[in-house]
This record gives sequence, C-alpha cells and structure tokens, in this order.
Amino acid sequence: MLKKSGNIVGIVAFCLLMTAVLSGCSLTREKSGELLPHLIPLSQAETDPVRPVDSFAATQGFTASTQKGQAEELLQILYSGRRPDFSTLPASSPVKRVYDEAVAVLDRYIRNDFTPFERIHAMHDWLAYSIAYDFALAEQGDSANPNHASFGLEGVFLQRTAVCDGFAKAMSLLCGIEGIRCIRITGTYLYEGEEINHAWNKVELDGVWYNVDTTMDNWHVYTDASTRVDIFNHGYFLVSDAALEDSVTGRHWAHESDNDNGINTPNYACPKNYEYHKNERLGIGDHAMEVTDQAALNDIFTRIKKQNGKIGRLELKLAFTDYDESNLSRADAYALQIEEAYKKTNADFRMDAAKGIYPYQRYPNGVFVFLIYK
Repeated sequence: MLKKSGNIVGIVAFCLLMTAVLSGCSLTREKSGELLPHLIPLSQAETDPVRPVDSFAATQGFTASTQKGQAEELLQILYSGRRPDFSTLPASSPVKRVYDEAVAVLDRYIRNDFTPFERIHAMHDWLAYSIAYDFALAEQGDSANPNHASFGLEGVFLQRTAVCDGFAKAMSLLCGIEGIRCIRITGTYLYEGEEINHAWNKVELDGVWYNVDTTMDNWHVYTDASTRVDIFNHGYFLVSDAALEDSVTGRHWAHESDNDNGINTPNYACPKNYEYHKNERLGIGDHAMEVTDQAALNDIFTRIKKQNGKIGRLELKLAFTDYDESNLSRADAYALQIEEAYKKTNADFRMDAAKGIYPYQRYPNGVFVFLIYK
C-alpha cells in the first residue's frame, strides 16, 4: 500500500530511459506499469525535418572561455532569435555536440507541420520520460561539484542524466531551436516542510506564458520501504503561477531575478492554466483525461477492471462540476470520490482514507496519477 501522512511521497523525480514510444498514451498495452509519452513512432518521423532556428537571419558567436559559460551563451543566443556561430568555439568545447544531439531529438519527434503546442508537448514528454534523475548528485547537496555534467546540457544530451537545473536548461535549448520563447526559472520547492533549491521553465504559447516543470513530471513514489514506482505525467505541464504556489502539492517559489537573459521573474507572469487534460483523450471509452463527475470516474474504473491488469497507472484531472474548488486546498481533496471509484475495480492498490492510505500521487489543479496494478 502507498501510505502517506501528507501529499508528497519520495524525493525529486526519476524515470527509466526510454525503450519505446507510442503515438498517444495507450492504456491497453500488453503489460501493466508505466504511463507512456505522447511521442510519434519512428515510422511517422519527418523524412526531411526542418528546424525553425535555421531560418533565423542573424548569427552570433561565442565569447565565453569556459564550457559552462559557452553553454549559457548558447541559450542566450537562441533566446535572442539568432543562430549560434559554432566556428567561434574552441575545438575542445562539447557545446556543438550537445546542440547537434538536441537537433537530432527534435528531428526524430517533431514533424514540420506540428503546432507550437504540439512541439512543446513533445519536448516536455521526451525530457520527462527519457532522462534519468541523478540521485547520487542530488544527495551531495551543497557539496556537489557545480560543474558536474548533470547540472547542465551535457548531462541531458550526452549522458541522458540530469538534476532539475539540467532539465530546465535542456527545455530552454529545445525551445530555442524551435523558435519558442522559453526561460529557465530558479527558486525553491517545498518538500516535507523544507525548501529545496529547484529549477523549472516558463514558456510562451500563443502570447501567454505558462510554467513547465519537466523534473516534477518525471516523478516516483515508494509503495513500501523498497519498491519504487516511476510516474511520468503532465501535472506541471503548462500551468499557472497560482498552481505552482499550491502549498498542498509542494509550493514553488521563484527567485525575483535570474541570470539567464537578465530576466526579472515578475515580468513573466503566468496567469492561467492551459486546458491540457480537457483536450486529451484518455483511451478508455470515450472519456477525456479531465473527468467532471462521479459517474464518469466510476465508469473509468469499472472499465479498467475489464482490462485484465493492463492499466498499471492512470493520469486524470478531476474537475467535478458540483465540487467546490476551494476544497482543492485541502490535503484530502477528492478522497471520498476517489475511494468510491476504487471500489469499482479489483486494483492491486487499495484505498483507505480513514487510515491515510492513498494509492495515488497528487498534482496541482486536481490532477492525480492513480496506481492500479503492480
């Protein structure tokens, strides 16, 4: 059982290296377990991919003397709408190799006709699903080497391992190549009463800024002392500042200013949430990923029972029309409604709100990832 005294279980995210990708998030696959990313299969990859960065008129070279400085310059060059001039880099710098790997990822998963949303979605899902969190480095805390690869682009694109700063820098790089405005935000995250240094992104979509936290969407929980369950999800995908500041799900505080691009965080306010779950199909019956009443939630869990253990985890946003949104500030939000739904299936994981046993991980805005079968 997954027993929690509060909302958060485990520490910052880990997810297995990607071994397969599906178009859409199929919930009727042959094995139970992981949620899968919304990434196109190889057969749908573009035969002649075009990256928006190649159409940028202006170019800019590098002046930094350190590898870390050159990587930061790369993000600044792209954010300013210029193509990087790699001929100004020393031969020993890996920045060009990092850039080429990032382009290769985009060529593989983003088609030329993708909308800006579809591009951001693909970049988020690739990062949140494919990159392993560097627990060993994180556990070193303040004593960790600040030049370690997992803090930067090298970790993500050359080693497929990173901590939150690497995830955030990688999202900025990918968006920059795609011509999408994206900044890295540094601050803290509240975990079990302690403020932990953290980094995430703000991205601009259709003239509106949103928060994206690929580290937190690359999460895990422990179902007992030694059993870790990895959870890929969209709980922090295109969300508002208010959602990030939710104290129940782990409050984020952004620093007032950041060195990247000389930004001032208040200038990049994120006033609303993108309706991601409302617009995505669940793959169970005709349900969307946003569920608006108890009957629909019960029907989903009833249908899960007929899948013979094929649905290991389930991501839903609960937005009941008769539910007082102010209740979302409570630690037991939707607990009774979820408990009723679990009774409709023969899930391995049981729920007992009276004993503080909740077989799910909770995110802002009423998003939950449910554990169904082991």
